[in-house]
Amino acid sequence: MKIFIIGGTGLVGSYLLPRLLKAEYQVYALTRNQEKIQNLESQGITGIHGDIRDLESFMTKLPGDLDIIVLLAMPEIKPGKRITKKRKEELREDTNAFFRNSMDLAIHFKIPVILPGGTSYSTKKNELADETWPILRKGLTAIGADTDVMIAEAIRMQYPKIIQLIFGKIYGNGGLFRFIFDMMEKGRGRIIGKGNNYIPNVHADDAAQAIMRAMEKLPLGEKFIIADDTPVTQKDFMNYMAELMQKKSPGHIPGFMVRLVIGKDLFSIVNMNCRVSNAKAKKVLGWKPKYPSYKGGLIEVINEMKNR
Repeated sequence: MKIFIIGGTGLVGSYLLPRLLKAEYQVYALTRNQEKIQNLESQGITGIHGDIRDLESFMTKLPGDLDIIVLLAMPEIKPGKRITKKRKEELREDTNAFFRNSMDLAIHFKIPVILPGGTSYSTKKNELADETWPILRKGLTAIGADTDVMIAEAIRMQYPKIIQLIFGKIYGNGGLFRFIFDMMEKGRGRIIGKGNNYIPNVHADDAAQAIMRAMEKLPLGEKFIIADDTPVTQKDFMNYMAELMQKKSPGHIPGFMVRLVIGKDLFSIVNMNCRVSNAKAKKVLGWKPKYPSYKGGLIEVINEMKNR
């Protein structure tokens, strides 16, 4: 099979590409960074320089017999930086372009596309959100409101063929988690507010495995929550991470201060309470996380980061 990965050089891509190569897929990876092409080629991957927001920048470089498209790329959000109203609108426009153009590619090649999503649900007490729950578009998550409509319409029309994987907070050796690790290493890790809210987690390798299972099973028109088995509060996650790194427990930053510094759009995301069920992914995809708990996953990731 010939797979086109949009955003293959990011965190999940770094775990997915080796899996694809081991399974002997022919892999084409899109990147906006010309300097990354050589690294991709050295791994046996066909690197394609271009921007998903501009299909003409790379369309002629793709083979005509692709089998499936996987969108991993998302607009860049710099951690700790305040999101202005203008920047929020730019992020929304970019998100729309990423999804719309990925779907247009799927239509052009007449093949399925796997699209990402985030576990943006609001739960109370022991509630578990599943795929039937409505996504809560609150704060910065509003940048994906238009894509919800696009996906719902595509599923209704069965055109293009879509599979959506709705990920928990992805942690692994790279990406945003590298920033969190570095802050903790410097003794600057912090818990936002009281930290008693739950946020789903998934190891990047388990996220990659879920994508592999989706490509194998091809449950077209379906959505799947991809998160581990163990609900954990922000506070407990950060404290356990500090313990593994042999650092002091991170202090708390009052919520009102966080809102002043990074704005309410970002604060609303980190302050959301969300617990989810991954039962559908296990049943339909046959997906089973290698790291069912953040505890085992964090041990692995932190050891990798210390050794690289």
